[in-house]
Amino acid sequence: MKSRFLIVATCLLVAAACRRNTAEDHVKKGNVYFETSQYPEAVIEFRAALQVNPQLGPVREKLAEAYLHVKDVKNALREFVRAADLMPKNVDAQLKAGGLLLLAQAFEDAKGRADRALELDPKNVDAQILKGNALAGLKDFDAATAEYELALAADPSRSIASGNLGALQFLKGKRDEAEATFKSAVTNNPKSITAYIALANFYWATQRLKDSEAVMKQALEIDPANLQANRALGVFYMTTNRLSEAEPYFKAMAKNSKTPEASMTLASYYVAVKRRDDARKVLQEVASQPASYNDATVRLAALDAMDGDRAQAQRRLRDVLAKSPTYTAALLLQASLQLSDRKRDEAIATVTTAISSDPNSARAHFLAGQIYASGDRADQAIQEFEKVLKLDPRPVAATLELARLHLIGNAADKAATYAQQALALDPRNAPAQSLLVRAYVRLGRMNEARTLLKSLEAAYPNQPEVFNLSAMVHLGENELKQARASYDRAIQLDPKNLETLSGLIQLDFADRRAADATARITTAINRGNPTVDLMLLAARTYVSAGDAARAEDVLQKAIAADPSRLQSYTLLGQLYASQKRMDEALDRFDQVLKQNPKSVPVITMRGMLLEALGKSADAVKEYEHALSLDPSAAISANNLAWLYAASNTNLDQALQLAQTAHQALPDETQVSDTLGWVYVRKNMGSAAVPHLEECVRKIPNEPVFQYHLGLAYFQAGDYAKARAALTKALSLKPDFEGAPEARKTLATIGA
Repeated sequence: MKSRFLIVATCLLVAAACRRNTAEDHVKKGNVYFETSQYPEAVIEFRAALQVNPQLGPVREKLAEAYLHVKDVKNALREFVRAADLMPKNVDAQLKAGGLLLLAQAFEDAKGRADRALELDPKNVDAQILKGNALAGLKDFDAATAEYELALAADPSRSIASGNLGALQFLKGKRDEAEATFKSAVTNNPKSITAYIALANFYWATQRLKDSEAVMKQALEIDPANLQANRALGVFYMTTNRLSEAEPYFKAMAKNSKTPEASMTLASYYVAVKRRDDARKVLQEVASQPASYNDATVRLAALDAMDGDRAQAQRRLRDVLAKSPTYTAALLLQASLQLSDRKRDEAIATVTTAISSDPNSARAHFLAGQIYASGDRADQAIQEFEKVLKLDPRPVAATLELARLHLIGNAADKAATYAQQALALDPRNAPAQSLLVRAYVRLGRMNEARTLLKSLEAAYPNQPEVFNLSAMVHLGENELKQARASYDRAIQLDPKNLETLSGLIQLDFADRRAADATARITTAINRGNPTVDLMLLAARTYVSAGDAARAEDVLQKAIAADPSRLQSYTLLGQLYASQKRMDEALDRFDQVLKQNPKSVPVITMRGMLLEALGKSADAVKEYEHALSLDPSAAISANNLAWLYAASNTNLDQALQLAQTAHQALPDETQVSDTLGWVYVRKNMGSAAVPHLEECVRKIPNEPVFQYHLGLAYFQAGDYAKARAALTKALSLKPDFEGAPEARKTLATIGA
């Protein structure tokens, strides 16, 4: 009783310490932080206020603005939308939510916010412009034009509406009308820098560069300190390769705005023109300001890395991450450095942290894709690059990577589709054209390949890549002499070009000149410092020439040079398997796992070797281990599902694994067969049929595929088709593994 009294008495004496802060307390603190530009602290206080009372619309709006200041657009969008929902009669709240929805390309939702604002204020010009922008995003150009015209009728001086209307006219091919609209905006508001820049951009887009430059300079005569005009002219000179003329405008931005962002734009200019010392001076000054320390320090670390001082770069990144462990830019640079050091597992861990903190970062997913691709983990790379497509409005780089990966994976149709998508975004993109030529050759569309190649030959007459493409087209039409001539020209231009070397070796073997092929690759290897890709080519060459000892030696060196490259292990495993040296393969992989115990590819290879040795139980453990480290490891998932199905155990789990593998590798016949066979084991023949039919369509003379399909038809009640498939299986190979069950099922069906 006494102790309880003392506690109560103490709380009465220090009431402030025992009373929980109210929402109003947190809002007051948040406002102080916000007004003093301490935005991270403001975010914390506003969120604390909303935990006490989630219905505070104005606080959500202020929280959204704080998120914008810390460049957290995703959370800003969420809070603006919540604020607008809580304040349905607040026009400004609807417009702010609509503006960010537009930025996020949620055009239908943005239009809904604009409509709500217009219900509240039918003559609101900003709402009409927002609706016009949303309609334009929805490709409803006529309706968008009408909204911009309404906005201009209400306020002819609104240069934003004029600019958007002019842009739509330009998109619809009405250049004269567009120019008149842009000029009208300048006439109606002769001091609007936005109107001048819109007109300048129109001239720029129509290749009237002198007119564009002149209009930008007119804008600066009106307001020499204007950030928009200085930035526009600086970018114009950079883009038109007049680099030295751009400097005064970027310096003016930094001087007049005195913001970290403008100073870092100047630093970026100095980096672009290779004046790194000047860039460092600017960035060091910006880094002295607490609010911009992280961004500037990461940029300094990037400069350190460019200059080869990786230790200093890492020190700077550690400092940033010690203060802000989830700072995306620092994590991405750190992952890039780890990748260049071939520390792929560390790089994956780092980029995964970045993605966890910012799931909508296209840069993070792109880097993850690059890391996976560099380690021959194509399925995971493809998944990451596909995520980039959903996040980046102009994902040219990711689209090219997807085209390249699908080409490597022999999915030429998909490669062609992605290459065409890249060209739709950037019609003159040479790498996209190159990939499309390759895809056309793989697909046998030789006329299209030749047509596209001609345009590349005209644009790049002395590039090794073009001669390699020419050789590929000749090979596609079995013109071996012409192919060799093209490769010979390419090797003269670039003696170290790996594709050219590979092509010449391929032709050497075609001409039955194996000695020439091995001499060619040995010369390349002996030049010193061979890359892993060159060593892999050498291993394939030696295997084709029947020199297993040299192949093994070079593969061992490739693994030592880059322990996380899956191809090296795959080739070595295949080599050992062909020589029936399974135990040696296992020993080698055990050595690698001591250095890199979480390498999923190596663990998977161990499972495959154990499976080949008939040690299914041990193989199961390896696959389970691999999946515990990476639940999306498609090969392990497929192989484990197969083993479960073979033993008729864990069929529910087997189905989940098979579906995981099929989702990652939908075009792999063996994976489709596994999924179909698991369905059969679960007596779900109807679900199995489409997958197994696909297998038989691709490889009709594989008895196991016919057998599996026959059982699926039998379970589905289609006895005629079951009889045909099972009979076909037995005719292909009377003693295949499933032959007894096939005969038993045929006996059950009867004649």
